[in-house]
Amino acid sequence: MITTTPRTRLPRLVGASLAAGGLALALAACGTDDASGDGATTPVATPDGMTSPTPDAPTPTPTSDDAGGTDPAALTDGSTVVDIATYASTWVVTTVEGAVTTLENPSTSEVPYTWVIEPAGAEGTSLVRSSATTDDRDMCLNLPGDDVVGLAECDPADPNQQLRVTALDRPEQVNLSNESGYLVADPEGGLAVAAEPGSPASVFTLTARGPAEA
Repeated sequence: MITTTPRTRLPRLVGASLAAGGLALALAACGTDDASGDGATTPVATPDGMTSPTPDAPTPTPTSDDAGGTDPAALTDGSTVVDIATYASTWVVTTVEGAVTTLENPSTSEVPYTWVIEPAGAEGTSLVRSSATTDDRDMCLNLPGDDVVGLAECDPADPNQQLRVTALDRPEQVNLSNESGYLVADPEGGLAVAAEPGSPASVFTLTARGPAEA
């Protein structure tokens, strides 16, 4: 285990919904290359002692060609690991501090950057679960309001985590939203929340990466 140092390039702040107390963000999937990337890294206030395992090997940058003939329903039924890409060809990733941001090359992410979208507690909603864990706890995308985008320990009954995944003209292209608003890619890097899905920034592309662990 090595203690990681936050990136020196500071983008738009994205809120992280984590409890204080020496949380450790652990690898839950294949390790990734620890090289610096050109993407935006989101600074957050974190407890002392935050650590991340040493990556094992580089992970190739995803491309839309890898989606193959995946059944669109499998992208959101919990059976498939997916990448989430923005309209600007950046990828939604979890940071070692436990926040959420975007990177131009997800292979440079220090933690697993894939996700599993699975049914939540309310009908028609989904949990967007990170492949990275914190102290072996599953963490899910969380939109609690006030333009905050973060992670929280997965809870199917938490309305802040119950997201509507709405397919667009192409089934792999979706909007992600809840009562707080629509998830959007910020032009300056990172993520934000908008009241309406009226711009390309609200469009995200899901790419299958393989079966999810049972």
